[in-house]
Amino acid sequence: MPVRKYGDIEEAAVNMKDVTGVTKKVPIGKGEGWTTNTLRVFKVAPGGHTPRHSHDWEHVNYVMAGKGRLTINDETFILEKNDFALVPPGATHQYENPFEADFEFICIVPAKGDY
Repeated sequence: MPVRKYGDIEEAAVNMKDVTGVTKKVPIGKGEGWTTNTLRVFKVAPGGHTPRHSHDWEHVNYVMAGKGRLTINDETFILEKNDFALVPPGATHQYENPFEADFEFICIVPAKGDY
């Protein structure tokens, strides 16, 4: 389907080790015909975070709402609405939300990185 309404996309809790307060939507991926990449939307609640981890594929991020913290290797960045970020392959990284509102961002990964 070439067009999907955001409100119609299922939102699921991310249940992984060392994850707190994170949900995920998958608006566009293999099921919609994009076989090379997946566009995911993560929402990190206040006080929430992903695990500190690394893998062999990149992430392209766009912040839709709120504000959050992205640590790449040993450098930490504050991301706000309309900011972009690239997490290089092999970089240790973590998303956190120490702020008062939800931190919501697009995360595009190669199809092999869709989890």
